[in-house]
Amino acid sequence: MSQDLARAFLLDRLGLRGAFWPAKEASARAVGLGMMQIDSIRSTGLRNHEIAWVARTDAPIAELYDVYYRDRLMLETHYPLFATRRDWVPFFLKDFGKAVNQDRLREMRPMMRKVKQHIAENGPISPADLDSERVIGGFNTIKATTRALEYLYHTGQVQISGRSKNFHRLFDLTERVAPELLTPMPDYRARHKEFFVHSALSVLKLATPQQLAERVSHHMGTWRGGGLPVARKLIEEALDHQLIDWIEALEGDTHHRYLALKSDLDHFRTSFQPQDETVRLVPPLDNLMFSRRRFTELFGFTYKFEAYTPEAQRRFYFAMPLLYRDKAVGLIDGKREGEEWRITGLDLHAPVPVEALRAAVHRFARIAGCSKVTGNRGIPKALRAGLVGKIDG
Repeated sequence: MSQDLARAFLLDRLGLRGAFWPAKEASARAVGLGMMQIDSIRSTGLRNHEIAWVARTDAPIAELYDVYYRDRLMLETHYPLFATRRDWVPFFLKDFGKAVNQDRLREMRPMMRKVKQHIAENGPISPADLDSERVIGGFNTIKATTRALEYLYHTGQVQISGRSKNFHRLFDLTERVAPELLTPMPDYRARHKEFFVHSALSVLKLATPQQLAERVSHHMGTWRGGGLPVARKLIEEALDHQLIDWIEALEGDTHHRYLALKSDLDHFRTSFQPQDETVRLVPPLDNLMFSRRRFTELFGFTYKFEAYTPEAQRRFYFAMPLLYRDKAVGLIDGKREGEEWRITGLDLHAPVPVEALRAAVHRFARIAGCSKVTGNRGIPKALRAGLVGKIDG
């Protein structure tokens, strides 16, 4: 396999290549990503997970929230903020209570009981709904009730059931969100080793042995112990059991070795499609970016998420990689300002037809609720002229 084909495989399996997902398949295909990172930043008019959805389908964004909070095919997890396949969550929450300080946990038990009783009697709540003294935690201090909610989650007593109008997390009793999580997994010991490799590679789709080991270790969690040595051992066992397989890729005289799920390889071999002409705007925290090292090695430039970098030290705020014909061809940043979507930054590393880029930007802006695209003066004049204007339709 060529390195070009390896890139095509990755993008195909991540839903970033070929035709957009049909609306009737979009929910199931999103679940197939395994995890989607949730983030509240909405400078572009869309949040990270919403952009990830838009990069893959024309189905309404409301259907993504149905996946998370109505049908609950994926459950939002608490730190890190991922929507995770529901059938995966029991593995991740196994012994999760061991991840917190046990002395603090004992101290918080009375507050936890009060908060849980409040939820039982009043329904879902957000941390903002509760008031109490502050304790050490978070960036500086954190409300004791917020800490109690965190510990209730770690011990499996509450789950995230939705989001408020202000996009605050809503917590509800586990028995009302995902009651199966209250029942201990009878086959955890028999399945967990294979699960952590399978889930990690289901998320990454393509990875070097080191990249996969890092992701497996991340899925296992520090409280289980083992780290990279155990992760590497589990990968070897998965190879022995033919759950995963090698991809040998050549780029000039350089030989690359990647790992992928056999099921993904089989699907790609039987459904390979030629390159398409669609430009896609990919969010900074997309699954494609879960391994920044892989992105650099495969696509040839290093991406930096600068939203939390001091303004004087950054080039972009919410830069989104641009994909075209199986390549990452540049970065774009934009901001919704009322009915206008203003291009605040554009950096192209490879040629892109202006009409294809315009179609992608206008589609994004329309979905974000805008009727017009504008651009900063720093954008090259010819590009700017081709991109700005009223949005059709």
